[in-house]
Amino acid sequence: MYNVALCQNNSALSNSNLLKISNDFINKAMWYQDMPQYNYKKSVYYYEKAISILKQNESHFYEEIASVYLKRIDYLQINETYNTLDSIGNIGWKYVELAKKNKPNIQLEFDYLYAWAGIKLENGESKKALNLVSKAIALSSEFKSEDDIAKAKASKGYFYLRYRTYDGKDLALANLRESCKAYENKGIRNNALMLYKIYRGLVLYYSYVNSDSIDVYNNKIKFVLQYIKQPQSHAWYYSAVGRDLNTYPLKNQSKISELQYNQAKENILKALEIYARYSITKNANIPYAYGILGDISSNQEKYDDAINFYKKCYQNYKMLQSRKRALDILGFIAGTYELKGDYKNALFYFKNYEAESLNYEKEINDRSLKENELQINLLAQDKKLSQKQQQQTIFTIILIIVILLLIALYRIYYIKQSNNKKLAHLNDDLETKNQLLDLKNAENELLLREIHHRVKNNLEVVSSLLALQSAQIDDATTKDAMTEGQNRVNSIGIVHQKLYQGTNLGAVEMKDYFLNLSESILDSFGAEQRIDLQLAMENLDLDIDTAVPLGLIVNELLTNCIKYAFPNSEKGTITIKLHKQDNNILRLEVADNGVGKSGVTQGTGFGGQLISLLTQQLNGTMTEENQNGTKLIFDFKMKAA
Repeated sequence: MYNVALCQNNSALSNSNLLKISNDFINKAMWYQDMPQYNYKKSVYYYEKAISILKQNESHFYEEIASVYLKRIDYLQINETYNTLDSIGNIGWKYVELAKKNKPNIQLEFDYLYAWAGIKLENGESKKALNLVSKAIALSSEFKSEDDIAKAKASKGYFYLRYRTYDGKDLALANLRESCKAYENKGIRNNALMLYKIYRGLVLYYSYVNSDSIDVYNNKIKFVLQYIKQPQSHAWYYSAVGRDLNTYPLKNQSKISELQYNQAKENILKALEIYARYSITKNANIPYAYGILGDISSNQEKYDDAINFYKKCYQNYKMLQSRKRALDILGFIAGTYELKGDYKNALFYFKNYEAESLNYEKEINDRSLKENELQINLLAQDKKLSQKQQQQTIFTIILIIVILLLIALYRIYYIKQSNNKKLAHLNDDLETKNQLLDLKNAENELLLREIHHRVKNNLEVVSSLLALQSAQIDDATTKDAMTEGQNRVNSIGIVHQKLYQGTNLGAVEMKDYFLNLSESILDSFGAEQRIDLQLAMENLDLDIDTAVPLGLIVNELLTNCIKYAFPNSEKGTITIKLHKQDNNILRLEVADNGVGKSGVTQGTGFGGQLISLLTQQLNGTMTEENQNGTKLIFDFKMKAA
């Protein structure tokens, strides 16, 4: 690589060279964090090399040094005791504060505060964790970009879950859902790591609420793991699946079978095998995995195996200096000895558990009052921030509407004044009657374009209001309905946009319209990466009375395909065809290569009823084919464009 000694003794190295050498070391460190070459010691070694290079001109590189320390305390990369991570965090924070004096970096400071707060929380220092998060929330009020806001919501949601307060749990779900939608809309592949963290948080939330939702988000984790090379992430997934198999019976089963317990154990052993393969010994999920193995063995009445697993769990938590979790496991060991009938050992471990619990509770009570006050202030602060952000969003939308209306009015006024001058001049010349007529036609055309423009703008306002309302709704079914309503409004808005932007005010070019409409729908469901859209059609102009119903029909069919044709986020292809036939019939075909299930033809939902009504409106017929997916064919009597 580089001769570090030479670099350190060569004062002639420029800052740009120092930064380049440091970045090379950082990239090497990150390379050693990925499978199959994962090596934690080498990763730390190269991070330290990067820091030593930057320290040659420390005052110039405070921010860069702080960024390296942030990577060192990332909870996804943990292979250290929490005390060690806390010490690293303390050193790195000094550089964050020094960097702030030179040039504030709000995002870096925010990320560092949350990462460090997570370590404090695991270390049992809840009050200090809350203090750090309180500072982070104050910083997040300055975020403007959608990316920064989404990242802040993900960080807050995950912390509230780990802190486990009643109010915090509700805030956790709201923040995680909003950040989840934002990142899925941006594209899963390029945001796999952030989505993994969010899905992990949602699995944690639903572990206490709903087993069906756990399956959904575990499947999402499995999907994004194909883009993630960190062994800790893969191991966590297997331990989560094992835990759920040990907790909930399979569908249509009243209780957990022996086969299911064995499947749970297989998944946990896969997780532990990953840790062993990559020499990861200091990770909180390792004792957790042993604890689940203890639960499985206890449920199978294999009490000796359960006790051995619980003891391994206890020893690993002690090694990590995770006192509260180690204390809980003492209770499990005692309880298992009691189930076995070994009352002597049961009593021994119950006494240890009681003594440790009393000491721990005393420490908790000594700090509880101040901590509760801080907790209440923190949650109030976050709720106030959310309200402020909503108010800012509404204000921004209103401001945009006002500005657009003013621009439109100014344009109309300017054009009218200009035309009046031209008309006055033309009236003086009797030989320009044809010019006067042309000008009048041009004025009418312009006014018609403005009407389409205003209709499109008003529909955008309606869509924005639906989005605002949707953001305040927690029920998934209601949110889906709101999203579908937005898409219906957008499908009409795109028609008016095409009309005022095109050369023909009476007709819409359908291929370009369907392309814009489809991209909008795929984006709203975050499906642009997994759905291959094919438009098998020539350019075709249709009148607005035909284009709008066709757009709404395609909107419903695409929505239906995305939701039902490709379960579990599977990839697939949707094909749209539109062409004239010789018998003056317009044929629309929408086909997918999915599972062959169509919810449209049943007519029980609003979407199905809407398609039926629109088909009747256009004097059309609809047929369905189910072969290698689903194909819906519509034949309409053609109208002249």
